[in-house]
Amino acid sequence: MSNPNCISTLIANALDDIPSELRTQVVNEFKSGFRKEWVNASIQQQKIAKQTSINNFKSVNGVGRLRMRVDPTLYHYWGHKIGYGCWKDSQFLREIERDNPEVRVKCGGTRTQFGFQNTQVTS
Repeated sequence: MSNPNCISTLIANALDDIPSELRTQVVNEFKSGFRKEWVNASIQQQKIAKQTSINNFKSVNGVGRLRMRVDPTLYHYWGHKIGYGCWKDSQFLREIERDNPEVRVKCGGTRTQFGFQNTQVTS
């Protein structure tokens, strides 16, 4: 599966090397130019990833864990292209996480383990 967001991610990362006064002009051109949806989605996904890394997520009993947070552009792109059922397919989700590591969410368990003591009983 190809990564539709790949070029936008490369552009967003390359913007770090551009002087700040020029960076604003370049971003504005991309926002109004070719593939503007993907550029905006990439920028938004980076914001989502930054906000996700700050929070501490936990699994919910009976519901499960928060696996990923995806920008709506990426969600609807794949939904329209191959059907929205793809978001229920575990192989597809693994590939999305592999190709777009910024969508992953680190999510802890529901229980806290305080310690484990291995005691051997000898007869």
